[in-house]
Amino acid sequence: MAELSFPDGFLWGTATSAYQVEGGNRNNQWYEFERPDETVRDGCGIACDHYNRFEEDFSLMEEFGHSAHRFSIEWSRIEPEEGRWDEREVEHYRRVLDSLHGHNLVPFVTLHHFTNPVWFEEQGGWLNPRAPDLIARYAGYMAKQLGDSATFWLTINEPAVVPAAQYLMGMFPPQHTDFREFGTATRHILIALAKMHHAIKENAPHSPPVGPVLNMSHVMPASELPADRQAAQIVDQYQNAYWLDGFRDGLIGPPGGSGETVEGLKGAWDFVGVNYYSRTLVRAGPPPSGIEMPPPPAGAETSTMGWEVYPEGFYHCLKRAASYGVPVYITENGIGTDDDEQRRRYVVRHLAQAHREISEGADIRSYLHWCFQDNFEWVLGYGQKFGLFERPVPSLERIPKGSARMLREVARANAVTADLVERYL
Repeated sequence: MAELSFPDGFLWGTATSAYQVEGGNRNNQWYEFERPDETVRDGCGIACDHYNRFEEDFSLMEEFGHSAHRFSIEWSRIEPEEGRWDEREVEHYRRVLDSLHGHNLVPFVTLHHFTNPVWFEEQGGWLNPRAPDLIARYAGYMAKQLGDSATFWLTINEPAVVPAAQYLMGMFPPQHTDFREFGTATRHILIALAKMHHAIKENAPHSPPVGPVLNMSHVMPASELPADRQAAQIVDQYQNAYWLDGFRDGLIGPPGGSGETVEGLKGAWDFVGVNYYSRTLVRAGPPPSGIEMPPPPAGAETSTMGWEVYPEGFYHCLKRAASYGVPVYITENGIGTDDDEQRRRYVVRHLAQAHREISEGADIRSYLHWCFQDNFEWVLGYGQKFGLFERPVPSLERIPKGSARMLREVARANAVTADLVERYL
């Protein structure tokens, strides 16, 4: 069977976020929120100690054939109090970037990955009308300080998840369940994405590519009933169209607005980062929401997160993102599982769908696996295993799994090899 070759210059690597791997982050709302056995399974604590061991990690990435890495800067380290910048922490992230370049890894720098400084949260978080300006100021400052080293800037990770988890479903701090607050946060975050984009462009020494990271899902009705189709359309509008159409048209649609124009929003992306894990099934439900998300169909393959393994949805999401005319970077894709053979199968099947879309002409330029090492999975603590490397306690030694060696084979060949195609496809 033929191998699946990827374009020249295609980037291979992993993605992480500061709070999940660094350890010792104590000045954000997540640290304040953690109460073991009550709100999260485990406290984050030292995480993977990546803050102190980044050189070791980047050396391993280079050894395992990676050409890129996505990481996030912890805002609460940089601006521990409103308007006060910690230059020592800026220097730390400069060393991180220097190390990435030293190990031949293209840096993807995420400025916000779920965590807010305590002072920002105390002012109302994303409900504060000043929120877009506050985070744009931070983005501009970082661009001025590190813009000579950062290759790609990613503004806010998974902007659809942030307001839904914080203000609608009550999963993330401050654990509210208020639809009006959800709409307000959704509006402010879309405005913030545009303001951050322009702040980076205005302050970086050069004009680096800047884009959002969207957690796309292939939304499907649970049946062909009109009520289920309508419910699915509502979910898709928020999960996907609200953000994609917002950047294309410069408008804020529902649930954050009613179609009004926002200055600076139209075209405020040089690329789009796509995170994909599964599809979303939707059916009509009882009031007040009128929407339900049923479990995966009987017999479907699932992850330990309970998410259905649905590779074809990856193809549809990539096709949709590419249709907006900006380059697409796959910034997260992976599976929570204790079975590394399942992880290898998952990765190959999803790479096949990415290759399918590339072969149809889509401009897709990277595959960044989530994640490098098993780490802190927010309210689920350390029970979920997404990493290519294990995280044994207490040593925190980086132990490669079979999937790490498989991805090395893929990255070095810039292809899903014929052997892998035969084995998994």
